[in-house]
Amino acid sequence: MTEPNPPTRAVALLHSTHDPATYEALTRKHRLTIVYTVHTDVAAVLAALIVVQHALEHAADAVVIPHLGALEPRTPWWVVTQAADLITGTQEYPLRSAVTTQHRTEQ
Repeated sequence: MTEPNPPTRAVALLHSTHDPATYEALTRKHRLTIVYTVHTDVAAVLAALIVVQHALEHAADAVVIPHLGALEPRTPWWVVTQAADLITGTQEYPLRSAVTTQHRTEQ
């Protein structure tokens, strides 16, 4: 018998300044099973590409980045939503939400 709502497979991106308590709270709140963890302090563009690659490789449905808050338009983090749901310390961005967000800001 399978669970009605199994935990979500997720990749975590942890910056050296992340708060472990925030990370733990997000994994519990969203019922995440972390399938891979990336520890990096590289620039946002490179970190976003790295985490997308791991999300695809590990068939993750979500990426959790606890040190981020709300995303500004045109930041490199929106690319994550092309591969998976994005969960930050303060927001949730569903899969493909970059398309609707970019479309709204261009009008």
